[in-house]
Amino acid sequence: MRFLNALFSFLLIPVFSTAQLQVNSIDELIRYADRNGPAAKQARLMPEIAQQDVRITRSGLYPRVNAFAQGDYYPILITQIIPGAAFGRPEGEVVKVEFGLPYTLQTGAEFSMPVVNLEKWAALKRSKAEYAEAQWGSKAALEDYHIQLTQAYYQVLANREVLRLNQENVTTTNELIRIMQDKLDAGVINPADFNRSKNLQLDVRTLDATYKRMLELSLNALKRLIAADDGIAVNESIGDYEWPVISSPAAISNRAAWHEAEFKIRAAELAVAEASRGGLPKLGLAGRYTYNYQTKLQEDFEGVQFNMANVNMRLDVPLFQGNYYRALKKKSKLLLESAHYEQEATTAELTQQQSDWFVQYTTAFNKNAELKQKVETTRENLKIANLSLKEGVMEFDQYNEIFREYNRAKIEYLQNLSDGILYHLLSTQTF
Repeated sequence: MRFLNALFSFLLIPVFSTAQLQVNSIDELIRYADRNGPAAKQARLMPEIAQQDVRITRSGLYPRVNAFAQGDYYPILITQIIPGAAFGRPEGEVVKVEFGLPYTLQTGAEFSMPVVNLEKWAALKRSKAEYAEAQWGSKAALEDYHIQLTQAYYQVLANREVLRLNQENVTTTNELIRIMQDKLDAGVINPADFNRSKNLQLDVRTLDATYKRMLELSLNALKRLIAADDGIAVNESIGDYEWPVISSPAAISNRAAWHEAEFKIRAAELAVAEASRGGLPKLGLAGRYTYNYQTKLQEDFEGVQFNMANVNMRLDVPLFQGNYYRALKKKSKLLLESAHYEQEATTAELTQQQSDWFVQYTTAFNKNAELKQKVETTRENLKIANLSLKEGVMEFDQYNEIFREYNRAKIEYLQNLSDGILYHLLSTQTF
């Protein structure tokens, strides 16, 4: 009975399974990252925030209607001495007259609308330019994000291929130890050669742990970029690759950051125009309706009530603002100058980046055929060395050198292949 109770309690325990994200290609990874990555979500917020700035600025050109209510208490009312004759009093007598009652309530509505305000119109143009700048800024941020994803993705592929190579080496060195053990038992080799072969096996096993660490670190970097809490499994592998010919670097005008720099200058120019219009006269239309009720707050609350209304045109001419508009104009000109410098820096950076990617791909392209041939040659040498060692016609020193030559050639080939695919994508794809 206790066993059944324990089994029933165990079945009630919820079972949680961790589902890894399955990725089959770089395009699939980028699509997932655009939907779920924090960097992509943040980039998409940039134009939305700028659009709200446009709406806020545009609202300053719309009519405004405001309702209000106000209560006042006047412990001392405005008074005036008036000759009593005005009230039928004897000549020479004066009367003290109070204007209003101590308790006053006012309610009403007021209306205002700018008629001529060149500064606000310039501000609206500037905010629209900043919205366009934010759109390109969002695309530039996504572009940088995609570049990071691509670099991290192909680093994972390269590390995994190197790990697979080393796992093959584990199998090879295990067979080597078996052969050397048989020879040691037969007394045909020096024990020192056996120990050296054992050391080679230990080196390979140590590298296996190192390569696993490198693969895990590269996967962690990829997981961080896409915020994959449940882990990620990359199913693609580096296979045969058709190396396309690229004759020149891609134009930087295809890059979002280049367009963003252009619109920064446009926004800065409009900010200068806005500052130059700040000191111009402004004309506005306003109206006000007020209901007034005044009383002494007696028990019957009797009092005086009346309505008021007015419509007016107001002209404001700034004469002195403590050097505010001059400083604002100077600041906007400095920001425009800074935007020009930023555009120059962005152009230089993008030009160098495109050129570097082109050089990296061209170098990998030119090395591919030789490295592939080198791998085939060293692989064939390793096959011969395995047979020669087995037959006892090769010393361990020679075998060890051939084994390491093959591994160096294979790792160099795999890294070059990964670089070629990566830099081709970076050079040609519009992220």
